[in-house]
Amino acid sequence: MKYGKAALISAFVVGGGQICSGRLWAGISFAVFFYGSIAIMIKIWTGFNPGFWGLLAAWVLVWLYNVYDAYKGVGYEKPPCEKACPAGIAPWIYVNLVAADNSQPYSFVPFFRTLELICPAPCEDQCTRRGIDAAVAIRYLKSGVKMQVPTPKQKTKKERIAVIGAGPCGLTAAYYLVNKGYGVTVFEREQKPGGVLATLIPEFRLPQSLLDKEIEAAMNVGVELKYGVAVGKDLSMDELLETYDIVFVATGAWKPTKLGIPGEKRALVGFDILRQIKKGEKFKLGKVGVIGGGNTAIDIARSLIRQGNEVKIYYRRRIEDMPAEREDRVEAQEEGIEIVPLTVPIKIEENRIIMQKTECREGRKGGVKVIQGSEFDVDLDHIVMAIGQYPDTDFLKEYLKSDTSGCIKTKNWRTSHPKIFAGGDAVLGSKTVAHAVGHGLNAAEQIDLYMRGIHPLFARILKRTYYPHVFFLPLHPVERMVIPHRKVEDRIHDFEEVELKVSKNELKKEAKRCLSCPLRYRP
Repeated sequence: MKYGKAALISAFVVGGGQICSGRLWAGISFAVFFYGSIAIMIKIWTGFNPGFWGLLAAWVLVWLYNVYDAYKGVGYEKPPCEKACPAGIAPWIYVNLVAADNSQPYSFVPFFRTLELICPAPCEDQCTRRGIDAAVAIRYLKSGVKMQVPTPKQKTKKERIAVIGAGPCGLTAAYYLVNKGYGVTVFEREQKPGGVLATLIPEFRLPQSLLDKEIEAAMNVGVELKYGVAVGKDLSMDELLETYDIVFVATGAWKPTKLGIPGEKRALVGFDILRQIKKGEKFKLGKVGVIGGGNTAIDIARSLIRQGNEVKIYYRRRIEDMPAEREDRVEAQEEGIEIVPLTVPIKIEENRIIMQKTECREGRKGGVKVIQGSEFDVDLDHIVMAIGQYPDTDFLKEYLKSDTSGCIKTKNWRTSHPKIFAGGDAVLGSKTVAHAVGHGLNAAEQIDLYMRGIHPLFARILKRTYYPHVFFLPLHPVERMVIPHRKVEDRIHDFEEVELKVSKNELKKEAKRCLSCPLRYRP
């Protein structure tokens, strides 16, 4: 039943809209409370006293809330997994669909399959099942999800929107904006879309063929894409602002961070290494030291060892403090990559690299102290810097405000310029693909509200909840599945995908471990 029709019915018959839309007990509760209190009031009527006027006010509030509830439809308290997802995905819903072997497709999410392979899965860190044994393999279960197929959309609004950057954030925003009826053009400086996914992520983590399908699905709704256009160089911001009603900046974070140590110019740049390897270039570097503890450092090390190099990673904090995903870190160690913690380079010379020991007692967020007098030489042929990256927003300086690291300052994805919105790594600094997708989704919603003149608070109040038909899953005392991987001796010689697939029945068995928190633990 349409939500507007349900609200109209409840406006005349309290609880009627809920009952007609299938929410029997919600409708009965509203009706019993409202009409029951009227019956009691009639029975004990004592005239128009203060008590009556107070009760009348309560009736009006209940009636209004009843109409609002009928319009909003069914709702639920978000479980920990959904709250933790930066991409705005409701994992418990698709896990439930897999467990119940439900043919109902999950709403299309751009880069959903990509997240299946490279998401750090913060949802699993918050999974309620951890209180029993181990988290549900939420990320891996994406492989068993049937998704809706997006179809081309007609332009129904006159406004035109420009998106700078065809990475996961920019393409996600473009997808949702086209679905809302806007004409969207994406400008990409590279010769292909995908951003960091297409340029840097190794094939053994994210096959290009899968990424191409993800991008095609997101663009096929009617997104116009212009390649080889660097905004600020080939096309000015003034031209964009004159031609388009809104400009959304999703340029990512591409500038490598530097340590500022003597001889650093002799070091290789991590991004350049990954970019060239993706193009098919071979690197015979000998003994290599990779400086850093993030995903980029792990990807560089694993890529170079596949090309026959001897690789070590040097990180200034403890191994358990590394920001890289734990699974990728473990896989790297399995492949023979040694991680040397509490170590930083202090000088790079032509024939030697001088390191120094550090101490870090407060974890990842604590300070790092260099231990004086702990210098030592390391025998390396090359050193690769992968200590982070930050946005390159110099071409926007005269148009909007940014902080000292180049990150654009925003509020509800709006910048200090009335026609410019921004999201993704250009705002957050270097984050995950899930953050980029989530920012693209939310930015599209905010742009739409701005164009329609609707306040975000009002839109949030009336936003309906996506709630398909799900089942109350029984509690199964089953151990978490072991995600299969290719043998180390095989995978270190090529760039084929490391993770293997399992049968539909195994996925279903794992999905049944889900507690269906919103159904089991109702507020």
